[in-house]
Amino acid sequence: MAQEYPTIEAGASLIVAYQVTNKPVLLIGGGQVAAGRLLALLNAGAKVTIVSPLAGLSEEVHHRIFSEQVVDQYLDRNFDAESPDDQQLILSFALVFTAIDEPNLSSKVCKLCRSARIPINVADVPPECDFYFGSIVRRGPLQIMVSTQGKGPRIANRIRRQIEASLPPNVGNAIDQVGKLRVGLRKIAPGKDTETIARRMDWMVRVCDGWSLDQLAQMNDDMREEVLDGWEDGVAKRYWEVQPGVGGKAMAMWTRATGWAGGHDNSAGRKPTNSAIVGLGSFVLGLATAGLIFAARSQARR
Repeated sequence: MAQEYPTIEAGASLIVAYQVTNKPVLLIGGGQVAAGRLLALLNAGAKVTIVSPLAGLSEEVHHRIFSEQVVDQYLDRNFDAESPDDQQLILSFALVFTAIDEPNLSSKVCKLCRSARIPINVADVPPECDFYFGSIVRRGPLQIMVSTQGKGPRIANRIRRQIEASLPPNVGNAIDQVGKLRVGLRKIAPGKDTETIARRMDWMVRVCDGWSLDQLAQMNDDMREEVLDGWEDGVAKRYWEVQPGVGGKAMAMWTRATGWAGGHDNSAGRKPTNSAIVGLGSFVLGLATAGLIFAARSQARR
């Protein structure tokens, strides 16, 4: 039987998270559209040069340049595509953006960039864009882009709002904690061979799948160290095995006493197969947890 592969759907954009940290970027223009471009570039850590007359700066761009002083260079003048100096200037940038109300100048800048193989984005002119800005959802390290390839920006914005409303409030913090866990894992398992890489990926998948977003968001330094302790044995510890609460202690006590592996995963993927044992274990665990909570509350009232 022939292998089935995904169907090719032509006409898509290549969606990538392009890293521009410390890369030189030219932004021609200083109005409201330029302000949005500038914010995105500064969030991404780019070194931005702005070319625009002072009188053409929006309040936000003016604030970024003179109050926050987060712009790498500001040139108080118009860009001249016919000038050899400005033609040479373009060659020193990794990306170029135009956000001006001068279509002819933007087209000339586009031609200069494409002849030099420098990616360019001309605001609101899709044919002169090597890449588009999408509608972005941002939650800390989480970024979700909705793109219509320049065909329907307003629709993209509506979809973005729907996605934003559906996200859990702590998703950004959960991702931060997973990032810290990955950094810790690379310290104790730094190998670059394919076997180690595959093992790291498999272990991280099992840890992430075993924790809810709420639980991941609660992971602190002590819990992270306990999770990492399971690496050598291929054990992906669950939240209840490392969290200090009463319920976690009760579950850990039950696991140690019975040897039941239903609460965590290991590299062999072993799980209990006797449903009666699992059901009885859950019932006893519930009684034990309730007893511990009742005792703790009674102690607190004294």
